[in-house]
Amino acid sequence: MSAESKKSPSNDRVKIKAIVVDDDSDVREIFIELLQMNDIKVVANGINGKEAVELYKMHHPDFVFLDYLMPEYDGLYAIEKIKEFDPSGKIILVSGSHFEANTLGDTVKAIIKKPIEMSEIFKAIDKILVPT
Repeated sequence: MSAESKKSPSNDRVKIKAIVVDDDSDVREIFIELLQMNDIKVVANGINGKEAVELYKMHHPDFVFLDYLMPEYDGLYAIEKIKEFDPSGKIILVSGSHFEANTLGDTVKAIIKKPIEMSEIFKAIDKILVPT
């Protein structure tokens, strides 16, 4: 692990509550473990966009880490419904697909590419907590 990924620019991370939504159980479990090892509390996890919306309404997390491609209800469905419920919801899209920074407009403030690296998670969180 690089020094960059070890540093914690904000003690606020310890207070962060998150939801992880990914249809791949292995990816989801590894992602949850990574977050928990870095003092981010995972309050719930799900397997599709519909669950993401339900879990968001139930837990009101600080962040949602959301896979883009999922069966039945995808990440775009969840983004739309979460933003209808809470326009200030902080969603970080996690995807193996390539996205340009502004492809999804203003709905998603950060995108993490798979395979997931902790340094990228920190960058995404910091980008949202401390906008430039």
